[in-house]
Amino acid sequence: MRKYDHEKIEKKWQKKWEEACAYETPDAVTKKKNEYVLVEFPYPSGNLHTGHWYAFSIPDIYVRMRRMQGHNVLFPIGFDAFGLPAENAAITHNVSPKVWTEDNMQYMEKQLRSMGASFDWSRMVRTCDPEYYKWTQWFFLQFYKNGLAYQADTQVNWCPSCKTVLANEQVQHGTCERCSSVIEQRNMRQWMFRITQYGEKLLEGLDELNWPNEIKEAQRNWIGKSEGARVTFKIVDNKEQVPTFKSNKNIEVGTPTESVEGVEIFTTRPDTIFGATYLVLAPEHPVIESLMGNISNLRDVRAYQEIAVRKTQLEREQGVKDKTGIQLEGISAINPATEQEIPVWISDYVLANYGTGAIMAVPAHDARDFAFAAAHQLPVVYVVHPESNMDTESFWEGDGTLINSGAFTGQASTEARSKMAKEFGETTTQYRLRDWVLSRQRYWGAPIPMIHCASCGVVPVPEDQLPVILPEVKDFLPTGDGKSPLAKAKHWVHVPCPTCGADAERETDTMDTFVDSSWYFLRYTDPHNTEEFASKKKMAAWMPVDMYSGGAEHTTMHLLYSRFFTHVLADLKLIAWAEPFTRRMNRGLILGPDGQKMSKSKGNVIDPDAYVQKLGGDTVRMYLAFIGPFDEVGAYPWDPNGILGMRKFLDRVWRLAQSTKEIEPTSALARQLHLTIKKIGEDIEKFKFNTCIAELMKFVNALLALEKEGIPKSVMQSFTQLLAPFAPHLAEEMFAFLGGEGSVHARDWPTYDADIASSPTFTLVVQRNGKKRGIVEVDAGISKDDALNAIVEAGIISKEEVLGATNAVYVSGRLINIVVT
Repeated sequence: MRKYDHEKIEKKWQKKWEEACAYETPDAVTKKKNEYVLVEFPYPSGNLHTGHWYAFSIPDIYVRMRRMQGHNVLFPIGFDAFGLPAENAAITHNVSPKVWTEDNMQYMEKQLRSMGASFDWSRMVRTCDPEYYKWTQWFFLQFYKNGLAYQADTQVNWCPSCKTVLANEQVQHGTCERCSSVIEQRNMRQWMFRITQYGEKLLEGLDELNWPNEIKEAQRNWIGKSEGARVTFKIVDNKEQVPTFKSNKNIEVGTPTESVEGVEIFTTRPDTIFGATYLVLAPEHPVIESLMGNISNLRDVRAYQEIAVRKTQLEREQGVKDKTGIQLEGISAINPATEQEIPVWISDYVLANYGTGAIMAVPAHDARDFAFAAAHQLPVVYVVHPESNMDTESFWEGDGTLINSGAFTGQASTEARSKMAKEFGETTTQYRLRDWVLSRQRYWGAPIPMIHCASCGVVPVPEDQLPVILPEVKDFLPTGDGKSPLAKAKHWVHVPCPTCGADAERETDTMDTFVDSSWYFLRYTDPHNTEEFASKKKMAAWMPVDMYSGGAEHTTMHLLYSRFFTHVLADLKLIAWAEPFTRRMNRGLILGPDGQKMSKSKGNVIDPDAYVQKLGGDTVRMYLAFIGPFDEVGAYPWDPNGILGMRKFLDRVWRLAQSTKEIEPTSALARQLHLTIKKIGEDIEKFKFNTCIAELMKFVNALLALEKEGIPKSVMQSFTQLLAPFAPHLAEEMFAFLGGEGSVHARDWPTYDADIASSPTFTLVVQRNGKKRGIVEVDAGISKDDALNAIVEAGIISKEEVLGATNAVYVSGRLINIVVT
């Protein structure tokens, strides 16, 4: 009997697939339906880890089944090659990012091929290729021409380690999502995409998507739509001029340049405005500079501001517990509802980049305001009375009946809300979402195709001059001064102005890598097109993506940005649909054997290459598919014993393939086969691969009971087709061994007979001299003679024992007892 030599088998079939271009997908096939299955393309980190295997090899199970079911499936792959991870690694290894990235992509391609995933390599895209980022730059110009890309001074998230700006979505709990450094706040001139203009469309589009609710809710919360009112509080000052001075830190002080009539706030609870007893401004609020000539405690205010600007956003968000703040003495505001003067404070728990940077404080009906008021002895006025009794020593944030609210007293707060919004301000909608800051002060990225001219201002690079090639430079280290390393490339920076011909300079910031990945799925449909990013005909053949599998960490970054991109392209009539992904599934996380997230410092990192070499790629694929439900976001520890068990299972399968005979299956075996076909087909559709493998194991156990008598060849051939999506190399070898022609992956997916699968059965208990020997599933109503044949076929009782038995007691529907003397 031949041994299961995984290394020989896998190399053999990978070579055959590559030589035959087996998985190159035509754009349209007669009588076959196109289906686009996508996985998030990897960063060229240099080595595939278990997360990559989980991300790429497991969805391939679905792809292979769908092809066998007659679908023309596009399953492409590429590399998200620009960006901080590749550049930081290159710096660490003291090589250029280009060399580092190229070497890693070549190595990772070999690794990706080893997992047996049926990628269409002919469509590979790499975002660092000029042929690709030419169109990234072209998209930027279209956004710019339509007012969706602009440059402005703004407060940004600065990573002191990566030495670049990050978008809000790339900041996790106040730290860099790449290197975990604490983020600083800086004011810088940046290029941005006006994603806020699409806040409502992005919300509405979620309603029609076949996505898990948790993904849609995460995006809704990130967009953060709030219905409320904008209200202006008039500012009153004491008209006494205060001597000005210059700060010795970050904030420069001068004389007032304009008068201030009021401060605008946004509130979702205009029904509580009669209870607003003070205003709170962010320390950076621009109105403070205009009022400084009238602030009597200006020196103390400046000191507080200087402390505030040194804090990270995370520290400030958590700082509400500290309740720090300072009153702007000499300044007050008029509550438009009560017409009474109220004090104006600044506090670092109010952020300039959220809302209007100012809030009306209603301490009786807001926990944060209540705590701040208690710390600074500020008045508390109750204006909403709940249905139950209210503790006047605390606050009430719910609805109720208005009290102390002038003409609105006695009305339900819910009913009065819109009336009061119109009475004292204007109704409006606000979003938590902020415009996407896409400038990066790093080298390894797509250059922003803009030119700065002293006479003409900012001018776009003409489209016929794209791509703006990223130059090769010797010094690509970030400086931390807010300028990109490209600023050092003087030969590249200095160019004539496209408009007037005068000396001008290129923009030296590069684009956020999330711009590259916001449209890569479109390029897969037409990757070699030199005239346009993709032809409308070819995109129409595939888009939108039918199934997209990826990581949960990209829910409010890549997924949101990609949706924004496609909505814009739809509005510009460049594509014919607004949503890029019909179905989305977030996968889980593979942990180390200790149950902790894999980390080199913890010594719990699993090298999949070592397991591929020792046990085979098919074993690794099947173990990962079995480790937990792929359709749920969970965390699954790697079990070294579990993967050894999976290898033993495949050894048994290979042994059984060599034990086949040209015999007919029993009715019980036929029924189990049809049930297995039905169950596996249904569960693959649902991405419940772990239960599929459980079914395969269950069926193999039934075959093992027949091994001595021989396995029906027709049954093993059907089983091989069921195994093919899970263990593609072994299935090919088994199919050839069993006499099949061509590739098992080109065969039709097995079909089941509903009548056979649903025929009634029962579990027959088998006894020998009154002692239980085993059980076997048999058809209901089976005769005694057929029951005896069934227990022999199952290997529970030998044929010799049955023939030599003095009696056989058969209780229909329950048991059979063989009496042997």
